[in-house]
Amino acid sequence: MPDITTIREAFQELLSRIELNPNRVQLASQRYNAVKGTLERALPGYKVTQIGSFQRKTKIRPADLSDKLDIDVVVTRGTAFRFAPPGEGITPQDALRAVRNALSSNRTYKLMEPTTDAPTVILEYADGFTMELVPAFIDKTGHHNHGPGEPDCYLVGTAQGTWVPADYDYDASVISRLNALCGGELVPFIKMCKAFLRNYDVGLKSFHIEVLCTLIIPEAIANWRLQGLRWGYQHLLAYFLSNASPHMLGPVTLPGSFSPGMDSGMTLLQLENTGKLLSKLGALAWKICGLKDSPQALEAWAEFFGKPFPR
Repeated sequence: MPDITTIREAFQELLSRIELNPNRVQLASQRYNAVKGTLERALPGYKVTQIGSFQRKTKIRPADLSDKLDIDVVVTRGTAFRFAPPGEGITPQDALRAVRNALSSNRTYKLMEPTTDAPTVILEYADGFTMELVPAFIDKTGHHNHGPGEPDCYLVGTAQGTWVPADYDYDASVISRLNALCGGELVPFIKMCKAFLRNYDVGLKSFHIEVLCTLIIPEAIANWRLQGLRWGYQHLLAYFLSNASPHMLGPVTLPGSFSPGMDSGMTLLQLENTGKLLSKLGALAWKICGLKDSPQALEAWAEFFGKPFPR
């Protein structure tokens, strides 16, 4: 480990520790390209693209810092211009079956036994790598339109057999745009926040954390810049923890997105307790922020954050 003497260096080292193994990322890319080629050859007119945290560049290593990896993929069947009456048209189960059959017919994937788990098809590899494929349509029904130049919304299936909007590309563009406005600091902070909340066993899904960070952090950075303040990742963490609770009382979405709102899935009591925990952690983080660079400050942050913060 490099000789760390400042809080800034410690947080930079933390970020390097939660980044994905580049060799595994390369392998994931190779496997994705292989599956993409297989499906697009077997299913003419279909289009296969990455979605999820890989697309948004917000994925981090697992809690045990192993090289297990998963990737989410959308398999676009075509364009939907209207919803068919009940009993007609293509169902999510039909779409899943087409993707599964295309993979199963290729000898490369027979040993992987793709399994259907509506609304996705999942490939599992022996080395812990998984690929989750989501059949979808491009939504041109007129119900989920963005402005000129903005990405199209998708329609994806549900376990109940209906088609619902999923704004994968638009959501990724919002995070990318705000990350640029934040000087490239939003995406690294999202990764850091995921690692921190995982340490405290806060029951929020990965994308829920991304949405919360995107709703809270850009405003803080903009205000601090206007005031000419100096700040670091430690201040962003303290600010996020102190301001997250009100956003957890109901579903949240990125501005302008048609994706269903992210809900914590917690009971009211769990929400209250989680809100109290985050507020308490926020207050403690601000207190530690008052410490200047020193071995004592570095130890305080390591104790507060937990693994894999350097110490």
